[in-house]
Amino acid sequence: MKVENSGMPEESYWNSLFNIDSIIEWLALPKEAATIVEIGCGYGTFTVPLAVRSAGDIYTFDIEPSMLEVAKSNARKAGVSNINFALRDVLERGTGLESDSIDMVLLFNILHLREKRIFLEEAARILKHGGTVAIIHWRKDVATPRGPAVNTRPDQERILNAIDGLTLDYRGTSKILEPYHWGMQLIQKADSKL
Repeated sequence: MKVENSGMPEESYWNSLFNIDSIIEWLALPKEAATIVEIGCGYGTFTVPLAVRSAGDIYTFDIEPSMLEVAKSNARKAGVSNINFALRDVLERGTGLESDSIDMVLLFNILHLREKRIFLEEAARILKHGGTVAIIHWRKDVATPRGPAVNTRPDQERILNAIDGLTLDYRGTSKILEPYHWGMQLIQKADSKL
C-alpha cells in the first residue's frame, strides 16, 4: 500500500530539507554495533550516513523500486556494505524480521497515514527490550516547502494515542529538528515481553 502524498522530489533538493548530521546525532546511536531498521528509506538520505557511522547491520525497506536503486547506488558510492535492502510493502506484509531482534527502528516522514499504528505495531514487535523507535515528521508550526497536508501531519499527541496499548513508552526526547522537522523517541519497555 503506497503511503499518501509519498511522491519524492529531486534527491539533492530533498536532502537539503534536513540537517542530516544533527538528526543522526539526535538519534544517539548505541556505542556497540546496533541493528537498525528504516521503513521507507527513499534515497538513503539517512540509511547511508548511518551505515558509515555504525558497525551494525541496517535493514531498509521501501515500496518503490526506483528509490531502492538510488539508495543502493548511494551506498556503493559511500563504500558501505552493512545495508540490507528490501523491496517490500511493510504495511501489507510487515518486515519479515524476527521478533525482539532490532535495536532501533526509524519511522521518518511516514506516520501521516491513517494506518500509522501498523508501522508502530511492527516496530514494537521487532524491537529488543530497551530498543528505540525514532520518529521524525514535518512540523505543523512553520511553513514547510514539502510535506503532506498539515492536518494529516502527526504531532506528539497523535503518536502517543497511536501507541496506546503497545509495548512502547515515550522517552521524553521530543525535539525540534531544524529547519522543518520535529522528532520523538519511544522505547520498548524493558519488561514488556517477559
